Amino acid sequence: MTDAPPSSPAMKAPRDIEDFLIYRLHQLGLLARRGAGAMYARELGISRREWRVLSFLAKYSGCNLTDLARNSGIDTVVASRCVSEMVTLGLVAKAREPGNKRITVLTLTPHGQSVYDRALALGRAYNAAFAACLSDTEASLLDDLLGRLEARALTMNAGEGDADPVDAD
Repeated sequence: MTDAPPSSPAMKAPRDIEDFLIYRLHQLGLLARRGAGAMYARELGISRREWRVLSFLAKYSGCNLTDLARNSGIDTVVASRCVSEMVTLGLVAKAREPGNKRITVLTLTPHGQSVYDRALALGRAYNAAFAACLSDTEASLLDDLLGRLEARALTMNAGEGDADPVDAD
């Protein structure tokens, strides 16, 4: 590894952990999730994880637990517990797949759809307020930069096997 010139941004030549791009993105994510989580708990009585399950079931209605866990990035055991609680709360329905009775499919109940619709509206407002510090040009640039970083991370992780990160929270 070669040292970057002294004029390089700290992100490209980190002096300590607080300069690492990955750390800064992680910290930003923690702050943003904390605020969004507090909003969902206060306004709807749901957790961030429940919001994520609602969102993915709204998008992939009729999926099984394994697909839900993979698509949402939640550990399968954690997703199973979350779904069970959401069934108890009347947000999610479980049914056997007609063609294969061994497979259980998940859908939003009418109550779950209503909570999802309200959560989506709240999430959009939170997202708009969070991004309000950026001009339209900056928001477009950030979107492009994040896409490039995602592509770079996928390329760098290509040979690492099936080490998909899952969120146990």
